[in-house]
Amino acid sequence: MADFSTVFFDDFNGGSVDRGTWRTLYSGEYGNGAFAWTPGQVSVHSGILDVSIERQGGGWVAGGLSTIPEGQTYGSYEFRARIEEGQGTAGVILLWPSNNTWSDEVDIVETHRGDRQGFAFTNHGTPWETQYINTDVADWHTYRLDWTPGNLTLYVDGQQVGRMTNDVPDQPMSFGIQGHVLSDSEWWYGGGPNGSTPGEVNIEVDWVRVSAYTPGQGDGATPPAPAPVAAPVVEAVVDTVVDPVVEIVDSVLPDLVASPAAPVVADLDDPWAAFRVNGQVDWAAAAAHVTSNYEATGQWFI
Repeated sequence: MADFSTVFFDDFNGGSVDRGTWRTLYSGEYGNGAFAWTPGQVSVHSGILDVSIERQGGGWVAGGLSTIPEGQTYGSYEFRARIEEGQGTAGVILLWPSNNTWSDEVDIVETHRGDRQGFAFTNHGTPWETQYINTDVADWHTYRLDWTPGNLTLYVDGQQVGRMTNDVPDQPMSFGIQGHVLSDSEWWYGGGPNGSTPGEVNIEVDWVRVSAYTPGQGDGATPPAPAPVAAPVVEAVVDTVVDPVVEIVDSVLPDLVASPAAPVVADLDDPWAAFRVNGQVDWAAAAAHVTSNYEATGQWFI
């Protein structure tokens, strides 16, 4: 990668989370009311980072970690990961504005489908854009996002599967990994957990490499060779979406287990804003949009 120079590489062989790199562990109730983030759901064992989503005491908890407040403008983000199946659960691996103010989020991999037969690649620009990639995310794959001025290019196992050029972020962004649980009311994502959902669903990460954008001056570093896998079948569908999810990130915690502080809650976007006319929702337009999404992707969402 001639245009990128390695900032950090973490193979999770140290036995615990490197808090010098992963500055923030998430804590606090999530905005949809379906789960809470807690630092205890993040662990390292046998060279694998485990971000766990788990049923506890009649409710759900999940882990999340990030390089917040550390970030950079432009770069390459490469990781080898898998996300276990589980109806009503999701894994999100993303770029998030380092100032922790909701805007310009880029979801590199978002697995809102419980069977993991595909994922969403989303740029939360204006308009928001999502490309759906037909890859079995429950299997191990190597993902790489190259973020350069005016360009987001996504690769799976070395094959380009997505590219976006509209309203690409140009502010410092951190890198994060989050577990999510969906509420029953989030029907556009398939709804919440049911009787088929395992009591624990894990996001497993083998290694992460983050590189800075240094045109023509890259170090040419390459990650360990992944286990042989079949090339993904790519089915990219581009659509403008409105994401009703609230992002909640706690302040930097001093160690892995800490008392939850009050979460920082970003602005909640109105999921019906795109369909409002003089303050009233045009339900016919909204229904047509949702139907179009279903016909293109097999998923109901706004």
